[in-house]
Amino acid sequence: MELIFWALAAIVKFLVTPSLMVARGWGFLPTVLVSSAGATVGVLMFYYFGKWMLKKWSEFRGEKEAKRPFFTPKRRRLIRFRSRFGMWGLLGVSGIISVPIAAVLAAKYYQKDERMPWVLILAFIIWAFVLTTLSYWAVPIA
Repeated sequence: MELIFWALAAIVKFLVTPSLMVARGWGFLPTVLVSSAGATVGVLMFYYFGKWMLKKWSEFRGEKEAKRPFFTPKRRRLIRFRSRFGMWGLLGVSGIISVPIAAVLAAKYYQKDERMPWVLILAFIIWAFVLTTLSYWAVPIA
C-alpha cells in the first residue's frame, strides 16, 4: 500500500518524492524504481488525456476561433521558451514543473512526435536518478 502512495506522490509532486523516500529510509534502487514507475503512469495518463482534451477543446471552440492568435504575456514567455530551447528544454525542466504539466505541454506542442511520451518517460527516469543521488548526498546516513 505504501508503494502505491509513493507512486502517486511521484505523479503529483515528483521533485520532492525521492527526497522524502530517502528521508523515510527507502534504499536507492527502490526509490528510483518507484519514482520512475509513478512518473511513467502519470506521463502516459496525462499525455494521452491531454491530447484528447486539447482535441475536444479545439472542436468545442470551432475552426474559426482556433486559428485566431491570442497573445498574453504568459503565452509569449512560453513561446519564447519553446522557440529557444525546444523539446530538450521541456525535458530539462520536466522534473521541476511536475509530471502532469510536463505531459500536457508535451501533448500540446509535440503531439505529432510519436516518440514524445517515451522520451518524456526517459527524462523522468533520469530525473529520478539525479534527485535520488542528490538526496543521498544531502541526508546523512546514521
